[in-house]
Amino acid sequence: MVEKMKLKAKQMKPSNFEARNGANGGRVGFTLIELLVVISIIGVLASLVVGISASASTKKKISATQGKLSELEVFIENYKASVGGYPPDSRFANGQINTVTNQLFYELTGTVYQGGIYTSNQDGQGINRQVCRSFFGVDGIQNTAKESSKAKSFAEFGQGDYAQITANGEVPVNLIVAPVRWQATPVVGVDSLGRNLEDYRPIKSQNPALRLLNPFQYRSSGRDRFNQTSFDLWVDIPIRGKIYRINNWSQAPKVISRAD
Repeated sequence: MVEKMKLKAKQMKPSNFEARNGANGGRVGFTLIELLVVISIIGVLASLVVGISASASTKKKISATQGKLSELEVFIENYKASVGGYPPDSRFANGQINTVTNQLFYELTGTVYQGGIYTSNQDGQGINRQVCRSFFGVDGIQNTAKESSKAKSFAEFGQGDYAQITANGEVPVNLIVAPVRWQATPVVGVDSLGRNLEDYRPIKSQNPALRLLNPFQYRSSGRDRFNQTSFDLWVDIPIRGKIYRINNWSQAPKVISRAD
């Protein structure tokens, strides 16, 4: 009798599988260890996705900027083949060269000179000699003609390829800009040479909109440029706390990062 009762009790006791999954096979829940394992796996996967996404975004921005720089190189070389020399850079009377505010937009699109005004072939924007002196350090635009039919144009820029900058209430001028703008907040840190990363910002204006502009920088004169037989063309783009210098004297961008 006792043996029969033990056998019956044993038959009524749920198996380990039934205890965890219910009598009908439906799962009751996870153990704490299982939950921790799942959470840790999700965390690892999330970090991998974020890292891959950030890397892809960086490469996309660098590639887009390199493409624009290559286009500019072609425009400038076509200019030289036609005019006989490279577009002049922004050189002032004291010998200083301002690579940021250069006249590339006007030299490459060509201008018509009438009534003391240089008018761009592309957007009809006119600038006088005083503006040329203030921004470019020169008396006028080299690639110009008195008739629009004779004005040479070597480039046509899209709406996002150039932007306007003004100073001291003067007429705005057009600058060719990179597809990657500067960030609104300061770039924090000092590079290996002791220079603040924020100092690489090309336009240090109090105007928030102007501070975001990122013009292509250009230099065609001087003995201290990288390409002695041609011209230096570059732009600095800030990405995730680093500055990538896209240039025409090396295939790979120069990375300027914080020296910790």
